[in-house]
Amino acid sequence: MNPIAIETIGYLAAAANVFVFVSNTMIPLRIAAIVANALFAIYFFIDGFYGLCALNAFLLPVNLMRLKQMRDLVDHMRRANSDGADTSFDYEWLRPYMRTIKLPAGFTLHYRGDLADEAYVLLRGDVRLFEPGVVLKSVAFFGEMGMFTDENRRTATAIAETAVELLAIRYEDLLQLAAQDPEFSFYLMRLMMRRMQHNLEIAENAGAWRTHVEPPASRESHER
Repeated sequence: MNPIAIETIGYLAAAANVFVFVSNTMIPLRIAAIVANALFAIYFFIDGFYGLCALNAFLLPVNLMRLKQMRDLVDHMRRANSDGADTSFDYEWLRPYMRTIKLPAGFTLHYRGDLADEAYVLLRGDVRLFEPGVVLKSVAFFGEMGMFTDENRRTATAIAETAVELLAIRYEDLLQLAAQDPEFSFYLMRLMMRRMQHNLEIAENAGAWRTHVEPPASRESHER
C-alpha cells in the first residue's frame, strides 16, 4: 500500500482520537472513538503491530454498543415526551442502570424531609404519597424530585400500601446519563415535569380523601 496513504490513515486516526478527549458530550465522543478504533486497527495491521490492531478491533464493537445504548436512551425519552396523553412510564430503557427492590405492605420507603439519593419505578403494587395525597399504581416513576430540592430532601412520605416491587436508580447514575448527553437531560426534565403535573392533578381530585386521612408521624415524632 502507498506509504503516504498509510500515514494519512494514521494521522486521521490520531485526529479522531484527539476529538475523543476534547468532546464534551457522549454521542460525538463515541462516534469519534469508533472512527479512531477503525482507522487505528487498519493502520497497525498494515504496519505489523498486531497487538495494537487487536486492541482497537476489540474496542470498536464496545464503542458501537455504548453508542447504541445512548441513542436508545434519547430515543426512548423523546417518544415518552412526544405522547402527552400517555401517563404510563416506559422504564425498559433505564432497566440496565437500576436494581430491583421488593417490600412488604406497610413499609415506609421514606419520610418527608429524609435525605434522597434514589428514584424509583413502581412495577407492582400501590404506593401512597401522603403529602400530595396520591396513590401511585404501576407503572409509575417517582422519587426524582429530591434531586432538585435543597440538600436533596424528600418532598413527601411514601408508604407501600400493598406488597410492592420497585426498580431503583441512584441520582448519581441519572445525573451521569444526563451529563453525557444534553438531549437526554432535556427530555428527562420534561418527563419529570409531566409526571409532577399528573400527580398534582390526581392530588386535586383526591382533596376529599385528604381531609380524612393524616400522614404517619415522622421518625422524629416516634422518637419523642
